[in-house]
Amino acid sequence: MRIDLGIPIGLALGLAGIIGSVLIEGGSVLAFANLSAFLIIGGGTLGAAMVSTTVRDVMRLPMLVRKALWGWVGTDSQVLIQALIDASRRARKDGILALEEIANDGTADPFLGRGLRLVVDGADEASVRDILRAEIAAMQRRHQRGISLLESMGGYAPTMGIIGTVLGLVHVLAKLGEGGTEGLGEGIAIAFIATLYGIFSANVLFLPLAGNLQAKSAEEAFRREMVLEGILGIQAGHNPHILELRLNAYYPIPPDDRTRVGTTVETGRSGRA
Repeated sequence: MRIDLGIPIGLALGLAGIIGSVLIEGGSVLAFANLSAFLIIGGGTLGAAMVSTTVRDVMRLPMLVRKALWGWVGTDSQVLIQALIDASRRARKDGILALEEIANDGTADPFLGRGLRLVVDGADEASVRDILRAEIAAMQRRHQRGISLLESMGGYAPTMGIIGTVLGLVHVLAKLGEGGTEGLGEGIAIAFIATLYGIFSANVLFLPLAGNLQAKSAEEAFRREMVLEGILGIQAGHNPHILELRLNAYYPIPPDDRTRVGTTVETGRSGRA
């Protein structure tokens, strides 16, 4: 499982840009540390998100962050192509029932295994297509719930920042009304920290994470569509070479890599591109 370096590097660059600008202007980074602003943004954003969705969805936030941070953890596209070509050769040589071993292999891609199981069990082409397409759609809907949650939080956070700023200004103006002008400028500056927190968290954290997960969901759906087409090709008895060309069209790769992939399939080995 490889970490998606784009996320920590992106966050580090965002923080570095802000901290660098503060230091260049001769300011103090500690001046931007404000617990009350953090509580308003954190608590207010989570509360609003909980109202707009469900507690269960909000509780899944750590899992969403983990999925974004550790990137794509599914089966590599070239491994899937190799597995499909291998299954096609085996079915052409020994018959469809010979695919049962691959379908029952616990180390194989689960979606591929379920599709081959349908073929082995005698489901017709329309049934295989409908069942697997329904599974892809269900996966996309499940992913969209988490993506929509992060997008909502990205919309609520700046608003919560404005609320925090208004509260801070009300507090400062109340003191001004009592005749106290000491620390007026500092109080106004602190009040705007909430807005900074809200805009920063929305545009450097919540919305980018939503975009990251959206891209990963689209990639997973695309790979499953490729597997679906491969399974239907196996069921229809397509020539393994034609099937290989058709599957490689989904992920164009250099000729040298294609030669290596074909050799790997022939020897029955699998590996990641």
